[in-house]
Amino acid sequence: MNEIDKIARAQMYLEKLANGINPLDGTEVSENDIVNNVRISRCMFYVSDILKQIVDNKGKFKVELPDRVPFSVTSEQLSRFQFSDTPLSISEITRRINALIDTIYVKELKLGSIAEWLVSINMLSNITVNNKTRRIPTEAGKNLGITMEERIDQYGQHYEAVLYNRNAQQFIIDNIDAVINMNNEKASK
Repeated sequence: MNEIDKIARAQMYLEKLANGINPLDGTEVSENDIVNNVRISRCMFYVSDILKQIVDNKGKFKVELPDRVPFSVTSEQLSRFQFSDTPLSISEITRRINALIDTIYVKELKLGSIAEWLVSINMLSNITVNNKTRRIPTEAGKNLGITMEERIDQYGQHYEAVLYNRNAQQFIIDNIDAVINMNNEKASK
């Protein structure tokens, strides 16, 4: 018996149980049996239908997800942002913000949006080193709590990480609407 046959048998058992029939001997189950509870029966019909789709599609099942709306975050969601006393990278801040939303329904905040916004308000500056563009904190950014720290990557190469202390993290969260506007304008182009 292959997997599709096993799924088909499980689907048949669930469908019979949902209809109040013992799948092993074909007799009606007792009226007081848990399978005759309306909520349990509906659940079994639902799972049975999913299994039937899998069998009918030779093992494949596709869930139609809704179109996602542009990134947004509520003040209640933002209240759950986990600030860190240890300075964070912009990618970690973005990851923590995205962890607050339901990504099934809402598009994620793009990685570069916060940094682009910080450049636009003169907290970061773009510089070119060895034909590569990098961002570094401006004097205003340094005063806010944006710092640079030398690190070594997994290959032993030295690089400078731009980090954001708790004050800078708070500044980003306090101004998230401006970041969202920049993020969503870029996404719509």
